[in-house]
Amino acid sequence: MNQDTHTFAHDENQARLIRMAKEIADYFRVYPEEKAVESIASHINHFWTPKMREDFLAAASEPGQALPPLVAAAREKIARKKAK
Repeated sequence: MNQDTHTFAHDENQARLIRMAKEIADYFRVYPEEKAVESIASHINHFWTPKMREDFLAAASEPGQALPPLVAAAREKIARKKAK
């Protein structure tokens, strides 16, 4: 895999994770805001691998990345990989 292919695959993966987080937020948007934020973060922490969470957090932190308010609020509650 050359560098361009690797970069494209990484970018596509990050875009997929952002899209998945938005879909999770869409599901929980009918909840009261505080419960929705907790539920989004809990779902991601429970069902996503540490690598997925790290990739999502990196993508969500990129300049110009527009996140729905519920996803932005939940981002602060998503677990990071523990340092070894």
